Amino acid sequence: MLFFRALWNILRLPLLPFWLLGRIVGRPRSPWLHVRVRSQVVEMPDPRSRLARFLPSLARRMPTSLHVLRKLARFVERDPRVRGVLVTLPPLAIGWGRARGLRDVLVRLRAGGKQVAVYLPEGATHKELYVASAADRILAPPQASIIALGLSVQATYFKPLLDKLGIRVERFARAEYKTAAESLTRETMSDAQREQVEALLKGFESELRGGLAARTDLERLYARGFMRGEDARALGVLDAVAYEDQLAAELMPDAPKPRLLRADRYFAYRSNRFFRPLWRKSSLGVVSVRGAIMPGPRSERVIAALRIARRDKRIKGVLLHVDSPGGSAATSDSIHREVVRLKEAKPVVAFFGDVAASGGYYVAAPATTIVAQPTTITGSIGVVSARFEASTLLEKVGVRSETLRTAPHADMLSPTRAMSEAERAILEREMESHYGDFVALVAEGRGRDVEAIEAVARGRVWSGTDALAHGLVDELGDLGTAEGILARAAGVEGLELVPIEPRRLDVPAEPSSAPARALLEMLARDLVIAYYEPAIPRIR
Repeated sequence: MLFFRALWNILRLPLLPFWLLGRIVGRPRSPWLHVRVRSQVVEMPDPRSRLARFLPSLARRMPTSLHVLRKLARFVERDPRVRGVLVTLPPLAIGWGRARGLRDVLVRLRAGGKQVAVYLPEGATHKELYVASAADRILAPPQASIIALGLSVQATYFKPLLDKLGIRVERFARAEYKTAAESLTRETMSDAQREQVEALLKGFESELRGGLAARTDLERLYARGFMRGEDARALGVLDAVAYEDQLAAELMPDAPKPRLLRADRYFAYRSNRFFRPLWRKSSLGVVSVRGAIMPGPRSERVIAALRIARRDKRIKGVLLHVDSPGGSAATSDSIHREVVRLKEAKPVVAFFGDVAASGGYYVAAPATTIVAQPTTITGSIGVVSARFEASTLLEKVGVRSETLRTAPHADMLSPTRAMSEAERAILEREMESHYGDFVALVAEGRGRDVEAIEAVARGRVWSGTDALAHGLVDELGDLGTAEGILARAAGVEGLELVPIEPRRLDVPAEPSSAPARALLEMLARDLVIAYYEPAIPRIR
Protein backbone atom coordinates (compact mmCIF):
# COMPACT_ATOMS: atom_id res chain seq x y z
CA MET A 1 0.00 0.00 0.00
CA LEU A 2 2.86 2.38 0.86
CA PHE A 3 4.42 1.74 -2.58
CA PHE A 4 1.22 2.54 -4.48
CA ARG A 5 0.61 5.75 -2.52
CA ALA A 6 4.17 6.91 -3.16
CA LEU A 7 3.82 6.03 -6.86
CA TRP A 8 0.54 7.97 -7.05
CA ASN A 9 2.22 11.08 -5.59
CA ILE A 10 5.14 10.82 -8.02
CA LEU A 11 2.84 10.46 -11.03
CA ARG A 12 0.83 13.51 -9.95
CA LEU A 13 3.90 15.71 -9.39
CA PRO A 14 3.88 17.30 -12.93
CA LEU A 15 0.34 18.57 -12.21
CA LEU A 16 1.42 20.53 -9.13
CA PRO A 17 1.80 23.94 -10.95
CA PHE A 18 -1.75 23.63 -12.33
CA TRP A 19 -3.08 22.69 -8.89
CA LEU A 20 -1.39 25.74 -7.35
CA LEU A 21 -2.84 27.96 -10.10
CA GLY A 22 -6.29 26.53 -9.40
CA ARG A 23 -5.85 27.32 -5.72
CA ILE A 24 -5.09 30.94 -6.52
CA VAL A 25 -7.97 31.32 -8.98
CA GLY A 26 -10.44 29.48 -6.73
CA ARG A 27 -9.53 31.36 -3.56
CA PRO A 28 -12.69 32.29 -1.60
CA ARG A 29 -13.58 35.95 -2.16
CA SER A 30 -16.79 36.48 -0.19
CA PRO A 31 -16.68 37.32 3.54
CA TRP A 32 -19.94 35.39 4.17
CA LEU A 33 -20.42 31.63 3.85
CA HIS A 34 -23.80 30.03 3.17
CA VAL A 35 -24.55 26.70 4.87
CA ARG A 36 -27.67 24.83 3.76
CA VAL A 37 -28.72 22.41 6.49
CA ARG A 38 -30.92 19.49 5.46
CA SER A 39 -33.96 18.28 7.40
CA GLN A 40 -32.08 15.15 8.47
CA VAL A 41 -28.99 15.79 10.60
CA VAL A 42 -26.60 13.07 11.81
CA GLU A 43 -23.52 13.16 14.02
CA MET A 44 -21.07 11.41 11.68
CA PRO A 45 -21.01 11.40 7.86
CA ASP A 46 -23.00 8.66 6.15
CA PRO A 47 -20.65 6.03 4.59
CA ARG A 48 -22.40 6.70 1.28
CA SER A 49 -21.09 10.29 1.27
CA ARG A 50 -18.06 9.22 -0.77
CA LEU A 51 -20.34 8.03 -3.58
CA ALA A 52 -22.39 11.22 -3.35
CA ARG A 53 -19.55 13.18 -4.96
CA PHE A 54 -20.22 11.31 -8.20
CA LEU A 55 -24.02 10.93 -7.91
CA PRO A 56 -25.77 14.32 -7.60
CA SER A 57 -29.16 12.72 -6.97
CA LEU A 58 -27.71 10.84 -3.99
CA ALA A 59 -25.94 13.95 -2.72
CA ARG A 60 -29.25 15.81 -2.47
CA ARG A 61 -30.62 13.11 -0.16
CA MET A 62 -27.62 12.90 2.15
CA PRO A 63 -28.15 14.19 5.71
CA THR A 64 -26.11 17.05 7.12
CA SER A 65 -23.23 15.86 9.32
CA LEU A 66 -22.58 17.67 12.59
CA HIS A 67 -19.02 16.34 12.53
CA VAL A 68 -18.41 18.05 9.18
CA LEU A 69 -20.04 21.27 10.44
CA ARG A 70 -17.65 21.27 13.41
CA LYS A 71 -14.70 20.88 11.02
CA LEU A 72 -16.08 23.79 8.98
CA ALA A 73 -16.34 25.86 12.16
CA ARG A 74 -12.66 25.16 12.92
CA PHE A 75 -11.67 26.36 9.43
CA VAL A 76 -13.80 29.50 9.78
CA GLU A 77 -12.45 30.36 13.24
CA ARG A 78 -8.89 30.47 11.88
CA ASP A 79 -9.75 32.39 8.70
CA PRO A 80 -9.74 36.20 9.15
CA ARG A 81 -11.22 36.64 5.65
CA VAL A 82 -14.53 35.09 6.76
CA ARG A 83 -16.71 37.61 8.55
CA GLY A 84 -19.87 35.59 9.01
CA VAL A 85 -21.89 32.45 8.29
CA LEU A 86 -25.49 32.28 7.05
CA VAL A 87 -27.33 29.06 7.91
CA THR A 88 -30.50 28.15 6.00
CA LEU A 89 -32.58 26.02 8.35
CA PRO A 90 -35.52 23.95 6.99
CA PRO A 91 -38.06 22.10 9.17
CA LEU A 92 -35.95 19.62 11.15
CA ALA A 93 -36.80 15.90 11.29
CA ILE A 94 -34.48 15.19 14.23
CA GLY A 95 -34.62 14.77 17.99
CA TRP A 96 -33.76 17.38 20.59
CA GLY A 97 -30.28 15.95 21.19
CA ARG A 98 -29.15 16.58 17.62
CA ALA A 99 -30.93 19.94 17.65
CA ARG A 100 -28.76 20.87 20.63
CA GLY A 101 -25.67 19.69 18.71
CA LEU A 102 -26.59 21.89 15.75
CA ARG A 103 -27.18 24.85 18.07
CA ASP A 104 -23.78 24.27 19.69
CA VAL A 105 -22.09 24.72 16.29
CA LEU A 106 -23.66 28.19 15.97
CA VAL A 107 -22.64 29.04 19.52
CA ARG A 108 -19.07 28.01 18.70
CA LEU A 109 -18.95 30.20 15.59
CA ARG A 110 -20.10 33.23 17.57
CA ALA A 111 -17.61 32.48 20.34
CA GLY A 112 -14.92 32.44 17.62
CA GLY A 113 -15.74 36.04 16.71
CA LYS A 114 -17.87 35.34 13.63
CA GLN A 115 -21.30 36.75 12.87
CA VAL A 116 -24.03 34.13 12.52
CA ALA A 117 -27.36 34.54 10.79
CA VAL A 118 -30.13 31.96 10.39
CA TYR A 119 -32.66 32.01 7.57
CA LEU A 120 -35.97 30.17 8.03
CA PRO A 121 -37.33 29.72 4.48
CA GLU A 122 -40.39 27.71 5.62
CA GLY A 123 -40.87 29.32 8.99
CA ALA A 124 -40.25 27.53 12.25
CA THR A 125 -41.67 25.59 15.16
CA HIS A 126 -40.08 25.10 18.57
CA LYS A 127 -37.09 23.05 17.45
CA GLU A 128 -36.04 25.42 14.65
CA LEU A 129 -36.49 28.42 16.95
CA TYR A 130 -34.34 26.71 19.58
CA VAL A 131 -31.49 26.20 17.10
CA ALA A 132 -31.85 29.65 15.51
CA SER A 133 -31.83 31.41 18.89
CA ALA A 134 -28.04 30.91 19.01
CA ALA A 135 -27.57 33.27 16.03
CA ASP A 136 -26.95 37.02 16.01
CA ARG A 137 -29.77 37.49 13.51
CA ILE A 138 -32.81 35.47 12.45
CA LEU A 139 -34.47 36.14 9.11
CA ALA A 140 -37.50 34.69 7.31
CA PRO A 141 -39.69 35.46 4.26
CA PRO A 142 -42.71 37.71 4.88
CA GLN A 143 -45.24 34.87 4.60
CA ALA A 144 -43.35 32.20 6.54
CA SER A 145 -45.26 31.07 9.63
CA ILE A 146 -43.65 30.96 13.06
CA ILE A 147 -45.59 28.50 15.23
CA ALA A 148 -45.08 28.39 19.00
CA LEU A 149 -47.96 26.63 20.73
CA GLY A 150 -46.00 24.92 23.49
CA LEU A 151 -44.53 21.43 23.81
CA SER A 152 -46.93 18.52 24.02
CA VAL A 153 -47.07 14.74 24.23
CA GLN A 154 -49.98 12.61 23.09
CA ALA A 155 -50.28 8.93 23.99
CA THR A 156 -52.77 6.55 22.35
CA TYR A 157 -54.12 3.46 24.13
CA PHE A 158 -55.40 0.39 22.28
CA LYS A 159 -56.63 -1.89 25.06
CA PRO A 160 -60.38 -1.20 24.42
CA LEU A 161 -59.92 -2.11 20.75
CA LEU A 162 -57.97 -5.27 21.61
CA ASP A 163 -60.68 -6.26 24.12
CA LYS A 164 -63.31 -6.00 21.39
CA LEU A 165 -61.18 -8.15 19.10
CA GLY A 166 -60.63 -10.74 21.81
CA ILE A 167 -56.86 -10.18 22.12
CA ARG A 168 -55.13 -9.83 25.47
CA VAL A 169 -51.57 -8.62 25.98
CA GLU A 170 -49.68 -9.81 29.04
CA ARG A 171 -46.85 -7.45 29.91
CA PHE A 172 -43.94 -8.25 32.22
CA ALA A 173 -41.76 -5.31 33.23
CA ARG A 174 -39.11 -4.33 35.76
CA ALA A 175 -39.77 -1.80 37.18
CA GLU A 176 -42.72 0.62 37.44
CA TYR A 177 -41.29 3.21 35.01
CA LYS A 178 -40.68 0.62 32.29
CA THR A 179 -43.82 1.53 30.34
CA ALA A 180 -43.10 0.05 26.91
CA ALA A 181 -46.26 -1.74 25.64
CA GLU A 182 -48.34 0.13 28.22
CA SER A 183 -50.57 1.39 25.40
CA LEU A 184 -51.60 -2.25 24.77
CA THR A 185 -52.41 -3.13 28.39
CA ARG A 186 -53.96 0.04 29.79
CA GLU A 187 -56.73 2.45 28.87
CA THR A 188 -55.08 5.49 30.45
CA MET A 189 -51.59 6.73 31.28
CA SER A 190 -50.04 5.25 34.42
CA ASP A 191 -48.87 7.54 37.23
CA ALA A 192 -45.24 6.50 36.64
CA GLN A 193 -45.47 7.29 32.92
CA ARG A 194 -47.11 10.63 33.61
CA GLU A 195 -44.38 11.52 36.11
CA GLN A 196 -41.45 10.80 33.82
CA VAL A 197 -42.99 12.35 30.70
CA GLU A 198 -43.89 15.53 32.58
CA ALA A 199 -40.30 15.71 33.87
CA LEU A 200 -38.97 15.40 30.32
CA LEU A 201 -41.37 18.07 29.07
CA LYS A 202 -40.25 20.37 31.84
CA GLY A 203 -36.58 19.80 31.00
CA PHE A 204 -37.05 20.36 27.27
CA GLU A 205 -39.08 23.52 27.82
CA SER A 206 -36.37 24.80 30.17
CA GLU A 207 -33.87 24.40 27.31
CA LEU A 208 -36.21 26.19 24.90
CA ARG A 209 -36.89 28.99 27.37
CA GLY A 210 -33.18 29.45 28.04
CA GLY A 211 -32.40 29.62 24.33
CA LEU A 212 -35.02 32.28 23.61
CA ALA A 213 -34.58 34.25 26.83
CA ALA A 214 -32.37 36.90 25.22
CA ARG A 215 -34.96 37.53 22.51
CA THR A 216 -38.47 37.21 23.88
CA ASP A 217 -40.64 35.82 26.62
CA LEU A 218 -41.92 32.30 25.91
CA GLU A 219 -45.38 33.02 27.37
CA ARG A 220 -45.86 35.85 24.85
CA LEU A 221 -45.12 33.44 22.03
CA TYR A 222 -47.46 30.80 23.43
CA ALA A 223 -50.24 33.36 23.77
CA ARG A 224 -49.83 34.41 20.15
CA GLY A 225 -49.31 30.89 18.79
CA PHE A 226 -49.07 31.72 15.07
CA MET A 227 -47.25 34.71 13.62
CA ARG A 228 -45.66 35.85 10.38
CA GLY A 229 -43.25 38.47 9.09
CA GLU A 230 -43.56 41.82 10.82
CA ASP A 231 -45.57 40.40 13.74
CA ALA A 232 -42.76 37.94 14.50
CA ARG A 233 -40.25 40.76 14.30
CA ALA A 234 -42.29 42.88 16.69
CA LEU A 235 -42.24 40.02 19.20
CA GLY A 236 -38.46 39.70 18.92
CA VAL A 237 -38.45 36.34 17.15
CA LEU A 238 -37.13 37.75 13.86
CA ASP A 239 -34.59 40.49 13.22
CA ALA A 240 -35.49 41.05 9.58
CA VAL A 241 -37.91 39.94 6.89
CA ALA A 242 -36.36 39.07 3.52
CA TYR A 243 -36.63 36.78 0.54
CA GLU A 244 -33.71 34.51 -0.29
CA ASP A 245 -32.46 36.71 -3.13
CA GLN A 246 -32.26 39.65 -0.69
CA LEU A 247 -30.13 37.90 1.91
CA ALA A 248 -26.70 38.89 0.58
CA ALA A 249 -27.66 42.58 0.49
CA GLU A 250 -29.23 42.33 3.96
CA LEU A 251 -26.05 40.85 5.45
CA MET A 252 -23.56 42.98 3.50
CA PRO A 253 -25.29 46.35 2.99
CA ASP A 254 -22.03 48.20 2.23
CA ALA A 255 -20.75 45.76 -0.42
CA PRO A 256 -21.12 46.98 -4.04
CA LYS A 257 -21.88 43.48 -5.31
CA PRO A 258 -22.78 41.37 -2.29
CA ARG A 259 -22.73 37.62 -2.75
CA LEU A 260 -22.58 34.55 -0.57
CA LEU A 261 -20.01 31.77 -0.88
CA ARG A 262 -21.31 28.20 -0.75
CA ALA A 263 -19.94 26.52 2.37
CA ASP A 264 -19.36 23.19 0.60
CA ARG A 265 -17.02 24.88 -1.89
CA TYR A 266 -15.18 26.66 0.91
CA PHE A 267 -14.87 23.39 2.84
CA ALA A 268 -13.51 21.58 -0.24
CA TYR A 269 -10.99 24.37 -0.81
CA ARG A 270 -9.72 24.24 2.77
CA SER A 271 -9.70 20.42 2.91
CA ASN A 272 -8.01 19.81 -0.44
CA ARG A 273 -4.52 18.32 -0.34
CA PHE A 274 -2.36 17.61 -3.37
CA PHE A 275 -0.21 14.80 -1.99
CA ARG A 276 -1.75 11.67 -0.51
CA PRO A 277 -0.33 10.63 2.91
CA LEU A 278 2.11 7.74 2.56
CA TRP A 279 0.81 5.88 5.61
CA ARG A 280 -2.27 5.91 7.76
CA LYS A 281 -1.83 8.10 10.79
CA SER A 282 -2.91 7.32 14.32
CA SER A 283 -6.50 8.32 14.99
CA LEU A 284 -9.41 8.24 17.39
CA GLY A 285 -12.03 5.74 16.26
CA VAL A 286 -15.81 6.16 16.26
CA VAL A 287 -18.22 3.24 16.59
CA SER A 288 -21.90 4.12 16.23
CA VAL A 289 -24.80 2.22 17.82
CA ARG A 290 -27.90 3.65 16.14
CA GLY A 291 -31.49 2.51 16.05
CA ALA A 292 -32.98 -0.59 17.64
CA ILE A 293 -30.44 -3.13 18.91
CA MET A 294 -31.60 -6.41 17.40
CA PRO A 295 -29.93 -9.58 16.06
CA GLY A 296 -28.76 -9.16 12.49
CA PRO A 297 -26.16 -7.49 10.24
CA ARG A 298 -26.38 -4.04 11.86
CA SER A 299 -25.43 -5.33 15.31
CA GLU A 300 -22.86 -7.68 13.82
CA ARG A 301 -21.16 -4.68 12.19
CA VAL A 302 -21.05 -2.89 15.54
CA ILE A 303 -19.41 -5.92 17.18
CA ALA A 304 -16.95 -6.25 14.30
CA ALA A 305 -16.06 -2.54 14.53
CA LEU A 306 -15.38 -2.82 18.28
CA ARG A 307 -13.10 -5.81 17.70
CA ILE A 308 -11.23 -4.00 14.93
CA ALA A 309 -10.77 -0.98 17.22
CA ARG A 310 -9.37 -3.19 19.98
CA ARG A 311 -6.82 -4.87 17.70
CA ASP A 312 -5.71 -1.82 15.67
CA LYS A 313 -2.75 -0.19 17.43
CA ARG A 314 -3.14 2.96 15.35
CA ILE A 315 -6.49 3.63 17.03
CA LYS A 316 -5.56 5.27 20.33
CA GLY A 317 -9.05 5.53 21.79
CA VAL A 318 -12.68 4.97 20.80
CA LEU A 319 -15.71 7.23 20.91
CA LEU A 320 -18.85 5.11 21.26
CA HIS A 321 -21.68 7.11 19.71
CA VAL A 322 -25.05 5.83 20.98
CA ASP A 323 -28.41 6.92 19.59
CA SER A 324 -30.63 3.97 20.41
CA PRO A 325 -33.79 3.15 22.41
CA GLY A 326 -32.47 -0.37 23.10
CA GLY A 327 -33.73 -3.75 21.95
CA SER A 328 -32.81 -7.39 22.36
CA ALA A 329 -31.33 -8.28 25.75
CA ALA A 330 -28.98 -10.88 24.26
CA THR A 331 -27.72 -8.60 21.48
CA SER A 332 -27.21 -5.68 23.89
CA ASP A 333 -25.20 -8.00 26.14
CA SER A 334 -23.01 -9.14 23.24
CA ILE A 335 -22.17 -5.52 22.33
CA HIS A 336 -21.60 -4.67 26.00
CA ARG A 337 -19.08 -7.52 26.26
CA GLU A 338 -17.06 -6.11 23.36
CA VAL A 339 -17.07 -2.63 24.94
CA VAL A 340 -15.70 -4.15 28.16
CA ARG A 341 -12.93 -5.91 26.24
CA LEU A 342 -12.15 -2.72 24.31
CA LYS A 343 -11.92 -0.67 27.51
CA GLU A 344 -9.30 -3.12 28.83
CA ALA A 345 -7.08 -2.16 25.88
CA LYS A 346 -7.69 1.59 25.41
CA PRO A 347 -9.92 4.49 26.58
CA VAL A 348 -13.60 4.43 25.61
CA VAL A 349 -15.77 7.56 25.85
CA ALA A 350 -19.50 7.25 25.16
CA PHE A 351 -21.51 10.07 23.61
CA PHE A 352 -25.32 9.99 23.74
CA GLY A 353 -27.35 11.57 20.93
CA ASP A 354 -31.14 11.96 20.96
CA VAL A 355 -31.68 8.84 23.06
CA ALA A 356 -29.55 6.32 24.93
CA ALA A 357 -32.09 4.31 26.83
CA SER A 358 -32.38 0.75 28.09
CA GLY A 359 -30.22 -1.40 25.78
CA GLY A 360 -28.70 1.83 24.46
CA TYR A 361 -27.54 2.69 27.98
CA TYR A 362 -26.59 -0.95 28.68
CA VAL A 363 -23.96 -1.06 25.93
CA ALA A 364 -22.37 2.22 27.09
CA ALA A 365 -22.29 1.52 30.83
CA PRO A 366 -18.63 0.29 30.86
CA ALA A 367 -17.30 3.44 29.13
CA THR A 368 -14.52 5.40 30.81
CA THR A 369 -16.63 8.58 30.57
CA ILE A 370 -20.22 9.19 29.40
CA VAL A 371 -21.19 12.48 27.73
CA ALA A 372 -24.80 13.43 26.95
CA GLN A 373 -26.69 16.44 25.67
CA PRO A 374 -28.97 18.17 28.21
CA THR A 375 -31.95 16.97 26.13
CA THR A 376 -30.80 13.36 25.63
CA ILE A 377 -33.39 10.79 26.77
CA THR A 378 -31.21 8.72 29.09
CA GLY A 379 -31.40 5.67 31.33
CA SER A 380 -34.45 3.39 31.35
CA ILE A 381 -32.52 0.77 33.28
CA GLY A 382 -35.13 -1.97 33.24
CA VAL A 383 -36.55 -4.94 31.36
CA VAL A 384 -39.82 -5.52 29.53
CA SER A 385 -41.50 -8.34 27.64
CA ALA A 386 -44.95 -8.81 26.15
CA ARG A 387 -47.04 -11.81 25.13
CA PHE A 388 -50.19 -11.82 22.99
CA GLU A 389 -53.00 -14.17 23.99
CA ALA A 390 -55.72 -14.55 21.34
CA SER A 391 -57.83 -17.50 22.54
CA THR A 392 -61.01 -15.38 22.62
CA LEU A 393 -60.43 -14.08 19.10
CA LEU A 394 -59.76 -17.59 17.80
CA GLU A 395 -62.96 -18.83 19.41
CA LYS A 396 -64.96 -15.98 17.82
CA VAL A 397 -63.75 -16.83 14.33
CA GLY A 398 -64.17 -20.57 14.79
CA VAL A 399 -60.56 -21.68 15.08
CA ARG A 400 -59.77 -24.70 17.26
CA SER A 401 -56.36 -25.98 18.24
CA GLU A 402 -55.02 -29.10 19.94
CA THR A 403 -51.60 -29.35 21.55
CA LEU A 404 -49.44 -32.36 22.35
CA ARG A 405 -46.64 -31.74 24.82
CA THR A 406 -43.96 -33.58 26.73
CA ALA A 407 -43.82 -31.19 29.70
CA PRO A 408 -46.43 -29.10 31.55
CA HIS A 409 -45.15 -25.75 30.27
CA ALA A 410 -44.04 -26.72 26.76
CA ASP A 411 -46.66 -24.48 25.11
CA MET A 412 -46.74 -21.65 27.65
CA LEU A 413 -45.71 -19.10 25.00
CA SER A 414 -48.42 -20.13 22.56
CA PRO A 415 -50.98 -17.34 21.83
CA THR A 416 -53.80 -19.92 21.76
CA ARG A 417 -54.17 -20.12 25.55
CA ALA A 418 -53.67 -18.09 28.71
CA MET A 419 -50.74 -18.79 31.01
CA SER A 420 -51.19 -20.35 34.41
CA GLU A 421 -50.01 -18.67 37.62
CA ALA A 422 -47.06 -21.06 37.76
CA GLU A 423 -46.05 -20.08 34.21
CA ARG A 424 -46.37 -16.39 35.01
CA ALA A 425 -44.11 -16.98 38.00
CA ILE A 426 -41.50 -18.51 35.67
CA LEU A 427 -41.46 -15.38 33.52
CA GLU A 428 -41.55 -13.05 36.51
CA ARG A 429 -38.50 -14.82 37.92
CA GLU A 430 -36.70 -14.49 34.57
CA MET A 431 -37.51 -10.77 34.34
CA GLU A 432 -36.31 -10.19 37.90
CA SER A 433 -33.06 -11.96 37.10
CA HIS A 434 -32.50 -9.84 33.97
CA TYR A 435 -33.27 -6.66 35.89
CA GLY A 436 -30.89 -7.54 38.71
CA ASP A 437 -28.11 -8.26 36.22
CA PHE A 438 -28.79 -4.95 34.41
CA VAL A 439 -28.58 -2.92 37.63
CA ALA A 440 -25.42 -4.73 38.77
CA LEU A 441 -23.80 -4.22 35.37
CA VAL A 442 -24.48 -0.47 35.46
CA ALA A 443 -23.24 -0.24 39.05
CA GLU A 444 -19.98 -1.93 38.04
CA GLY A 445 -19.55 0.30 34.98
CA ARG A 446 -20.33 3.47 36.93
CA GLY A 447 -18.24 2.43 39.94
CA ARG A 448 -21.18 2.79 42.35
CA ASP A 449 -23.14 0.62 44.77
CA VAL A 450 -26.01 -1.46 43.43
CA GLU A 451 -28.39 0.27 45.88
CA ALA A 452 -27.47 3.69 44.48
CA ILE A 453 -28.14 2.60 40.90
CA GLU A 454 -31.36 0.81 41.89
CA ALA A 455 -32.71 4.11 43.25
CA VAL A 456 -32.36 5.84 39.85
CA ALA A 457 -33.07 2.77 37.70
CA ARG A 458 -36.54 1.13 37.90
CA GLY A 459 -37.01 1.62 34.17
CA ARG A 460 -37.13 5.42 34.42
CA VAL A 461 -35.88 7.75 31.70
CA TRP A 462 -34.19 11.04 32.54
CA SER A 463 -33.16 14.07 30.57
CA GLY A 464 -29.40 14.41 30.14
CA THR A 465 -29.39 17.19 32.73
CA ASP A 466 -31.17 15.02 35.32
CA ALA A 467 -29.03 12.00 34.40
CA LEU A 468 -25.93 14.07 35.23
CA ALA A 469 -27.41 15.01 38.61
CA HIS A 470 -28.08 11.32 39.36
CA GLY A 471 -24.65 10.10 38.24
CA LEU A 472 -25.77 8.24 35.12
CA VAL A 473 -23.61 10.47 32.90
CA ASP A 474 -20.36 12.34 33.63
CA GLU A 475 -20.48 15.41 31.40
CA LEU A 476 -22.93 17.47 29.35
CA GLY A 477 -21.86 18.50 25.87
CA ASP A 478 -21.76 17.58 22.21
CA LEU A 479 -19.66 15.10 20.28
CA GLY A 480 -16.83 17.65 20.19
CA THR A 481 -16.83 17.66 24.02
CA ALA A 482 -16.61 13.85 24.03
CA GLU A 483 -13.79 13.99 21.47
CA GLY A 484 -11.76 16.32 23.70
CA ILE A 485 -12.26 14.08 26.74
CA LEU A 486 -11.18 11.03 24.72
CA ALA A 487 -8.06 12.78 23.42
CA ARG A 488 -7.01 13.66 26.97
CA ALA A 489 -7.73 10.14 28.22
CA ALA A 490 -5.64 8.68 25.39
CA GLY A 491 -2.82 11.17 26.05
CA VAL A 492 -2.86 12.51 22.50
CA GLU A 493 -3.98 15.78 20.93
CA GLY A 494 -4.91 16.71 17.40
CA LEU A 495 -5.80 13.22 16.15
CA GLU A 496 -8.57 12.92 13.60
CA LEU A 497 -11.88 11.31 14.54
CA VAL A 498 -12.42 8.43 12.09
CA PRO A 499 -15.51 6.19 11.82
CA ILE A 500 -14.65 2.48 11.95
CA GLU A 501 -16.52 0.66 9.18
CA PRO A 502 -15.93 -3.10 8.82
CA ARG A 503 -15.39 -4.13 5.20
CA ARG A 504 -17.48 -7.27 5.54
CA LEU A 505 -20.79 -8.08 7.17
CA ASP A 506 -19.73 -11.18 9.07
CA VAL A 507 -18.33 -10.83 12.57
CA PRO A 508 -14.75 -12.08 13.08
CA ALA A 509 -15.13 -15.53 14.62
CA GLU A 510 -14.54 -15.54 18.36
CA PRO A 511 -16.04 -17.91 20.93
CA SER A 512 -18.91 -16.64 23.04
CA SER A 513 -18.26 -16.38 26.77
CA ALA A 514 -21.96 -16.74 27.70
CA PRO A 515 -23.72 -19.93 26.55
CA ALA A 516 -26.99 -18.58 27.97
CA ARG A 517 -27.14 -16.08 25.10
CA ALA A 518 -28.08 -18.83 22.65
CA LEU A 519 -30.99 -19.80 24.88
CA LEU A 520 -32.15 -16.19 25.09
CA GLU A 521 -32.07 -15.82 21.30
CA MET A 522 -34.24 -18.95 20.91
CA LEU A 523 -36.64 -17.66 23.53
CA ALA A 524 -36.85 -14.26 21.83
CA ARG A 525 -38.44 -15.87 18.77
CA ASP A 526 -41.61 -16.42 20.81
CA LEU A 527 -41.29 -13.92 23.64
CA VAL A 528 -39.48 -10.59 23.35
CA ILE A 529 -37.25 -10.09 26.38
CA ALA A 530 -35.83 -6.69 25.72
CA TYR A 531 -34.08 -3.69 27.12
CA TYR A 532 -36.35 -1.09 25.52
CA GLU A 533 -37.01 2.45 26.66
CA PRO A 534 -40.47 3.20 28.07
CA ALA A 535 -43.18 4.35 25.72
CA ILE A 536 -42.08 7.98 25.51
CA PRO A 537 -44.12 9.61 22.72
CA ARG A 538 -42.48 12.23 20.53
CA ILE A 539 -42.21 15.62 22.22
CA ARG A 540 -43.20 18.26 19.70
